[in-house]
Amino acid sequence: MPARRPLLLGFLAAPALLRSASAQVLPGGRPMRWVVPFPPGGAGDAIGRIWADAFTARNNQPVVIENRGGANGVLGIEAVTRAAPDGATLGVFNIGFFTALPLMARVSYDPARDLTPVAKLVTSTVLCCVTAERAAQRGWTDFRALINWAKQPGRQITKGSASNGGPAHLLIATIAKRSGADIVHVPYRGGAPALNDLLAGQIDMVFDFMPALLPQVAAGKLVPLAVGSRARSPLLPEVPGLGEFADLGLGGLDLQSWNILTGPTGMSPEMVEGIAAGVRRGAEAPGLRERLATAGLVLSISDSSAAVREAIAQDAPRWKEMVEASGARIE
Repeated sequence: MPARRPLLLGFLAAPALLRSASAQVLPGGRPMRWVVPFPPGGAGDAIGRIWADAFTARNNQPVVIENRGGANGVLGIEAVTRAAPDGATLGVFNIGFFTALPLMARVSYDPARDLTPVAKLVTSTVLCCVTAERAAQRGWTDFRALINWAKQPGRQITKGSASNGGPAHLLIATIAKRSGADIVHVPYRGGAPALNDLLAGQIDMVFDFMPALLPQVAAGKLVPLAVGSRARSPLLPEVPGLGEFADLGLGGLDLQSWNILTGPTGMSPEMVEGIAAGVRRGAEAPGLRERLATAGLVLSISDSSAAVREAIAQDAPRWKEMVEASGARIE
């Protein structure tokens, strides 16, 4: 049975906030079910729960998070594609489910046919880190120095990531192909084992999402060299983005992983816009930006469902290039 966890909606304790809430998105007090295609406790789960708090607070709309992990997220996607198109069941899905996963695995859904993107919620990117000790030994004063080191004959860098076919794997494969650096990907079952091996000196580098790495950066054990987006992240403005390494062939790379509130096909335009308007109201919830930033996320709201579809179409070629560069396949 899927794990359903009613939210403890702390925002509801604020009377002023309740008075400012608009009419419920679903009539009759029916709760909404938001499917998170991952187990509890991870980044995907955090996005769903933080956003459900804010959505409920600003819309007086009960939301229940349902975790449906398994099959690389496909079980959660299927739960949404099979739901009635009445707005009661939505998914909190990553852009990769629309662009990358169907290219790497046999999936039971067609994103264009079976899903209705409603609203963009957050963006995030990955962070490249090496140990302070390894950086000092090899002169990796910045990301350019690391890549140039790995381009020299007989030199090779081992890079760990949380999974085969994940965003970090796809990005580093593309960096290696474009720059000519000799970088070997080492997949792990999660980010924690990769981080442990990095700290132990078993691998040279990791790309991972920020929350797992920042405590070690703050402790001086890891040195951040670059973020995976083209521009610098507002969460780490001192760390360069890949757009600053155009001389290495990386200027056009821009890995921004964003999450989308998504419904099944067949939803009426009025229902889609009503939920999207609820998301825009939710974005005004006090403390939302700060809670997201703690999880390494940046608030990112779309103007409309049509704008989300256009953004997916624009992003798809970048993900296709990265999948092809990695050669990743997921069974």
